Amino acid sequence: MNTDIQNKQIAAEELERRLTELARSKSRLELINRLLISLSSVAGLDNMVQHILDILLQTIGAANITIIFRLDDSWQLRDLFGVNRKICATDHPDIARILDANTPLRIHDAGSRVPCLGQNEDLALENWIFPLLAGDRKIGVICMDGMQLTDRNIFDELQPFFVYAGLMLDNEISSYAQLAEANRRLQESETLYRTLFEQSPDGVILFDIDELKPVQFNQAAHTLLGYSRAEYAALTVHEIHCSENTMAVDKILETLHQTGEISFEAEHRGKDGGLRSVHVSLKKFELVGRPMVLAIHRDMTERKQAAEERLKLERQLLHVQKLESLGVLAGGIAHDFNNILTAIIGNADLALMRLSNESPVVENLRRIEQAAVNASDLARQMLAYSGKGKFIVENMDLSRLLENMLHMLEVSISKKAILRLDLMPSLPPIEGDATQIRQIVMNLVINASEAIGDRSGVIAITTGCLDCDRSYLKDVLYEENLSDGLYVYLEIADTGCGMDRETVDKIFDPFFTTKFTGRGLGMAAVLGIVRGHRGAIKIYSEPGRGTTFKILLPASGKPGEIFNDAVPWHDWQGSGTVLFVDDEETVRGIGGEMLRELGFNVVTADNGLEAIRIFKETPDIAFVILDLTMPHLDGEQCFRELRQIRPDVKVIISSGYNEHEVTQKFVGKGLAGFIQKPYKLSVLKEAITPLISL
Repeated sequence: MNTDIQNKQIAAEELERRLTELARSKSRLELINRLLISLSSVAGLDNMVQHILDILLQTIGAANITIIFRLDDSWQLRDLFGVNRKICATDHPDIARILDANTPLRIHDAGSRVPCLGQNEDLALENWIFPLLAGDRKIGVICMDGMQLTDRNIFDELQPFFVYAGLMLDNEISSYAQLAEANRRLQESETLYRTLFEQSPDGVILFDIDELKPVQFNQAAHTLLGYSRAEYAALTVHEIHCSENTMAVDKILETLHQTGEISFEAEHRGKDGGLRSVHVSLKKFELVGRPMVLAIHRDMTERKQAAEERLKLERQLLHVQKLESLGVLAGGIAHDFNNILTAIIGNADLALMRLSNESPVVENLRRIEQAAVNASDLARQMLAYSGKGKFIVENMDLSRLLENMLHMLEVSISKKAILRLDLMPSLPPIEGDATQIRQIVMNLVINASEAIGDRSGVIAITTGCLDCDRSYLKDVLYEENLSDGLYVYLEIADTGCGMDRETVDKIFDPFFTTKFTGRGLGMAAVLGIVRGHRGAIKIYSEPGRGTTFKILLPASGKPGEIFNDAVPWHDWQGSGTVLFVDDEETVRGIGGEMLRELGFNVVTADNGLEAIRIFKETPDIAFVILDLTMPHLDGEQCFRELRQIRPDVKVIISSGYNEHEVTQKFVGKGLAGFIQKPYKLSVLKEAITPLISL
């Protein structure tokens, strides 16, 4: 009886125990199921990690729960207390051991023992470590510290949760890595395009097509016009585009709407009021459904200025080349012309000497002589234009020269023109030909008087000096190889009719004239003289506002003088033999006749080789008059040969070119003199006089 009761009691207790165990198992299964369902609703790596920590704390509990997982190339640690940092896995041997073994670990006696309610014995605290795996990949571990559960069977039953948690965490880590890579690439792309945008030398602007105001722009856009970023952002398209006519901007926008893109050149006004030449490219597009305009502004100011400067230099070069070619032609014609005039003037001069004043042909001869003299003046102007007309180099004071010309200038101008002089005293001297400088003054003053015409007006003549640098000299006419430094200037201004740009550009062309009569050589000669003196010209002129010519001549730094042009006459009669050499028969004829008139015996030669032969055969030759330009052997070569035969021979060079240019070839070589063609008997005698007195 008692045995049956005991057996029934044991069976009842076993049933109750099994029912209790079943209930507990069911509760644990429901717990695990809830954990899994809870994880499946979470997205995002940070959210997933935090959710795992929260549900483990809420459903199971622990002193602390830590998740350690691999992210990129490092290990990350997160726990219940907000710790979030990188760690070194090798510093935690338990973690490394679990990852190697791929099995969970229970660490007993992890801390002080605590009493367990309903039990007669105390249970030790435990630390549980579970690996997080995704197939063969090791994701990390979860550490649960200070576990106090009385039923330790939950340890094994948590395995499905951690398997699922590993898979979910792996998925979020992969998504995070992909997102991080995408963000990195996006950031690189943003940095690249932002760098290109900001570093572009062109202005890049995004305009709102409705408000016509810049939305985004780089530094080049606002610095191009001198604005700050804030100032530029407040501008409208109409304010940036300097056109006063808003229709021009509206027309551009209309074309842009029709074609989608447009390019053009425009002028934009800067903050300082100055204009900048800009090449503009516009393209219409949509940004997140919003109509926008991409504008590229390229500064063309310096490029256009350089192109204009290059075009100006090319035009000047072509003009200079044209003038040089015409100068060579004019110089050659003048040289040949002077040979002819030498014969005409010489023969007329001798004929007048041999005839009595009562002869009926005297007046005709004087007219011939005067016409030839006038022709020689024309030849002189042609030489001046060619830059080869500087005959007598003097060191002069320009102001003193003009003072001496005052009376001549006053009688040369219209009675309605008032002449005013403002001459700088103690002016730095210049080196030049006084006669040619006078020619410049006369030509410009007479032109000024003619520009004033029948109206009342003023002609102002000013002298002074300027220290000229390259920036000043680059704007003058024909500034070929001009050096920086001190220049003396002659300024002649009138209140006459003035000239337009086209006339100014042609005024120095030979044979160009605005007069009904005239040869058109006056201003061409002025240019040639100025170039021959290594100077330059500036012109200021507008129709109806008069004209100003400014002549720049380099200062010499030597004391200035004004030389007397009078040629002294010496009364003497020559003797001895003279060798006269010239390839022109008419020049040889009249030259020989003039020398005989002066008392010399004359032998002639028509070229340099013939002259050498005669000189060798005639040892008593007193001196030689030698033409510079001849066939076979020119004057310079013949001079050297003569000096080799007899080093003390006296040689006078004769040429239609100017003295300065010719004698430069014979500096230090013993040249005895120079005579300029055409010449009279008196001029020839004056050239010979120094040789007779030696």
